[in-house]
Formats: sequence, C-alpha cells, structure tokens
Amino acid sequence: MVKITRPILHGIHKCERLFMQIEKARARPVIWISAPAGSGKTTLVSSYLESHRLPSLWYQFDQGDADPATFFYYLGLAAKKAAPRKRQPLPLLTSEYSLGLPAFTARFFENLYSRLKHPAIMVFDDYHEMPL
Repeated sequence: MVKITRPILHGIHKCERLFMQIEKARARPVIWISAPAGSGKTTLVSSYLESHRLPSLWYQFDQGDADPATFFYYLGLAAKKAAPRKRQPLPLLTSEYSLGLPAFTARFFENLYSRLKHPAIMVFDDYHEMPL
C-alpha cells in the first residue's frame, strides 16, 4: 500500500551535505523539511533512511485524511507494518471517542511510540495534502 510504504529508490545520488544536516537535526524531536514541490524532499528522506538503515514508519497524507478516523486507521496500519510483532492493534477512532478526540489522540500516539524500535523515525510525507 503506497500510503504507508517508504518509496524504494534505485540509482539515487546520496547528497552527503544534506545527510549531514539531517544528522545534526536528529538531536531534536522533530525535523521539518520544506521545499517546493518536485525538489526532492521525499527522495532525500527515503534515501537517508535507506543509507543509514534506520527503522521508520512512513505515512503519506492525501485528501482522505480529512476524516480523523481514516487517518488513525491508516496510521495504525503503518504502525503494524513498522512493528509487525506487536499483536495488540492500536485503538480505532470510533463514534464513542468523537467528543474526546484530544484524549484519544494522546492515547493513540502513546501506544504507537511504545511499539517502535528506537531510534525509530516517523515520516509524514506530502503534509501539504492534509486538508484543513
């Protein structure tokens, strides 16, 4: 499933200068890479993860993520792919949580982080596609 799969790239030139900048930035909890469409952000991050053999969870935003239940469903699938040995599924956003979305979100991400190997990297690709 493309939405939760890191792109596999062949014949890509490793940009060591940008890799070094990512390495420096990894001391912080969040790295935001911003550039115009088509400039190679996805390629950069995917090639960095591949060259450093880092465990990752990849999530590509699209218009369907306007529905929080859809977002959490696919993010749960991405988590299962990133940590297949964890048998207990992440919670689904059902109608019973509709008024408590902040609490559900906190619990979901707490469970998600506990499943990932460290140093795991979560990539949210095409964030600009996220409907507001």
